[in-house]
Amino acid sequence: METFQVIVSTRFKNNPVAKMLKALDVEMRYIALRRGDLILADRFGVKYLSKADFLDLIKKRLFYKEILELKREYPNSVIIVEGDDPLHDPSLDQAAIQGAVLFASVLNGIPVLTTATEVESGQMLFMLTAQVCSNPEWQQIFLAKPMDTAKAPVLHSDNGNGDPRVGIIAGLPEVGPALAEGLLQHFGTLSKLFAAKVDDLKKVEGIGPKRAQKIFAFLNQNQAA
Repeated sequence: METFQVIVSTRFKNNPVAKMLKALDVEMRYIALRRGDLILADRFGVKYLSKADFLDLIKKRLFYKEILELKREYPNSVIIVEGDDPLHDPSLDQAAIQGAVLFASVLNGIPVLTTATEVESGQMLFMLTAQVCSNPEWQQIFLAKPMDTAKAPVLHSDNGNGDPRVGIIAGLPEVGPALAEGLLQHFGTLSKLFAAKVDDLKKVEGIGPKRAQKIFAFLNQNQAA
């Protein structure tokens, strides 16, 4: 079986679905993500919601904000809602649910997929991972485009624009915006950066032995679990 690598939010690490993916030989790289629960092919975001969380976001009028922030972070993304008939619930007006789904899928291009069980969610995520990571067209879109730092503003600026990978890298220990751009230019993808050894990191301008060791230790602190 081919092995696929995905970036997983540390808050999603102990989720049964994440454990199922790991059992299916999906290689996990854990890091604290601001938005989404998984990243496929460096830029494809996945948000996983239980039915209760999905309905709660709608009731609290936070779902629309969640969609806009997810799209800003990952222009290509998908939402998976898990539960028994997740798009219907007597506690919430059906029009509110339909409106939320239409806002995500039609107006913002973020499909809302539904699953009934954790096993079904794990299977769907595995198939999605396989398709995104194996399809040459997806690889061309998400992996082959080097970042043009002259044109792309940094993600964590107030306007929220730019390459989402820069914002993720800038969150590493002792790595700011400028160094994050240098790391991305050097390694090309998040997957290659997160798999880098200390000696590889030291080859990047501005990273000495101590900083390289701190970055390496941070990226690998959760890999054995």
